[in-house]
This record gives sequence, C-alpha cells and structure tokens, in this order.
Amino acid sequence: MKKTKPYSMGNGSMAACIFKSLTILGFFVFSSGIAQELPDSIPMNEIRVLASHNSYKIQPTARTMTFINRFKSLLGEENQPFQLSYSHVPISEQLSTYHIRGLELDVYNDPKGGRYFKHRLNFFIPKQRMREEKYKELKEPGFKIIHIPDIDYQTNYLTLSAALEELNAWSLSNPTHAPIFVNIELKGSALGDEAGILRLFGYKKAIPFDRTSLIQMDSLLKEKLSTLYTTTEFRANEKTLQSRIKNQGWPTVGAVRGRIFVIIQGSGVQHYPSNGGAFVYGNAENPNCIFLLYDDPFQFEELTKQMRSTHMIRTRTDAGTIEARANDYSRLTKAQEIGAQILSTDYYKKDPNIGPFVIPFIGFLGD
Repeated sequence: MKKTKPYSMGNGSMAACIFKSLTILGFFVFSSGIAQELPDSIPMNEIRVLASHNSYKIQPTARTMTFINRFKSLLGEENQPFQLSYSHVPISEQLSTYHIRGLELDVYNDPKGGRYFKHRLNFFIPKQRMREEKYKELKEPGFKIIHIPDIDYQTNYLTLSAALEELNAWSLSNPTHAPIFVNIELKGSALGDEAGILRLFGYKKAIPFDRTSLIQMDSLLKEKLSTLYTTTEFRANEKTLQSRIKNQGWPTVGAVRGRIFVIIQGSGVQHYPSNGGAFVYGNAENPNCIFLLYDDPFQFEELTKQMRSTHMIRTRTDAGTIEARANDYSRLTKAQEIGAQILSTDYYKKDPNIGPFVIPFIGFLGD
C-alpha cells in the first residue's frame, strides 16, 4: 500500500467498493463493510468512531488563497496552500447527519481579549477588509478557536465556549448517543513567533498556556459540558487510569452512552491540573494515559496493534487534502486493519471541488 507523507500546514459508497473483508480482530464486525452494531456490554475500547479533523474550520476565501499562492514556492512541499482547502459543517450537523463522534478544536489563549481580532493578511488583499461586527467576540477575554491566526481564521466558532455550548446542547438532546471524543489542541505558536519581520507587520505571537489558564479551561469544560466523563469517574477509586483498566477493565459501552470525553494535547499540556476533568494525550509509559495520538497509521502500525487493548488510539485517514485529491484510501484501510479506535477525517462528506473521495460512516452505530 502507498504511504503518503504526513502534512504539517498549521503546525461513500465508492470507498466501500475497495474494502476487503477485514476479519482482523473479532469485534470489528462490519455491516455491509461499513459500520458496527455492538452490544452495550462490550468494553468501550472495542468500539470504533469516525472523527473530524479541525472540526470548526471553514476554508479560506478565494481571495486569500490567491494571495498566499503567490508565495507557495517559498513554503516547501509540506506547507503548500492547497492543504488549507477544506471545510466543515457545524458540530451539531456533523453529529446528527454524518454520525461524527470525534471532534478536534484548536485553541489559543487570549486572557485580555482582542489579540486575534485584526486579521493582518486582509491589509494586503484589496476588497477583503474584516467585518468587525462579525468578529466582535474576539475582543472579549477567553479561549479562541483558530487554525492559523491572521491567515486561516474562518471558523464556525470563534470561542471555545461557543463550541462547547453547541456540543452540550446536542448531547443533552440525544441522551443515548455513542461516546464523543473531543480533542483540544493547545496552540503555542502563531505567525508572530516565526519571524521578526512578521511581527513588524502586526502579526501576533501566541500567548503560552500556563497553569492558571489551564485551570480556567478545566473550569470552563466542567461548566459547559453537562455530560462530561471525567478522569475521576474513569478511575473508579483506583490510583491510576491504567490500574483501573488492569483491575476493573474498561467501562462498558452502556456505561459511556450519552457522555463526552475531552482529551487535551499540545503546547503547555504539562500544566493541566492532575485532578482536572479532561484526559491528556501522553505516552504508553504514563500510568495516567489511556489515549494515544498516532496520526500516521503506517508509521505507528506496530505500536497501535500493541497498545489498543490498554489505550484508545486516534489516527488519521487522510491529511492535508492529499489523499482526497488522489482518491487514495490506503490510510483508511491501514487504520482499520491495525485496530485504531478513533479515525479522523476531513471528508465525511464529499468536496465537489476536489473529487469523489469520501470516508463513509465506519463507526459505532450506537445512537
């Protein structure tokens, strides 16, 4: 199978036709090769869910893409502007229409407010000035959701609070839903961190996440998510998360219906409080880690096979629009083959501007 390079920008019927009869791991029982019907009594690590990548994102405007394409020769093979050309529908539509059960939110720290209000790229693009009224929430203190400040800033949610509120409302309205796994990536770098010349043009540096800001984030998660499944609940009086798995096993599917898991990663994650409500991506040696992030299913094939009984592993079926443009399902097939439980995509629906590529619903039928 072809192995594609991972991308680095910013840090389905057709598919069913290529699936072979995968019999690897007995619990991966497909319905027409696509989805799982599983009883509530099985452990939660034996499900598979479909997730979206950068779940908030709206692709840049045509004017923005035209402008940044002028500089593509300077950006290198792994940072080409075309990799930004994907977009997502609102979270509630992802959950209801496409059965998405994994989300990803990129979050920047903005304790005083206004740091990401001005989109500097627009100063260089005629007829594309910022509509300030539309972005007024960016003036307020709080955690902001952005892919790349100043350039790839179009989003369905300006703030983490707004995204959590919509997610919570949907969860409460669908109390038997399969568990939802939410990645929060803490962003510690912006274009202003990359070069002094960019700072001269007004591009801002990112504000690091420290213990104070992450205590505030933990409070926000607990306030906004009524159905949050916490580390304390998972631990079930054991000393560590892994000791709970060893001594009591994983929670069953029935026990986690209607619940939301938040997993934090990224810059400053070490400051997240150990008694916080969210889980943290880590490494297999950490006794308080039950989630692993292995983006490339080829690179981490053996580790995924080894760790999936004691961890839930998130991987990607496509990246940077590359597989979509080539109509290449090799990453998807490998991810299924090795048993990763959270499969992330930008293409739970087709993009007519790119082609027929789509990742069909291959997750847990548990609504």
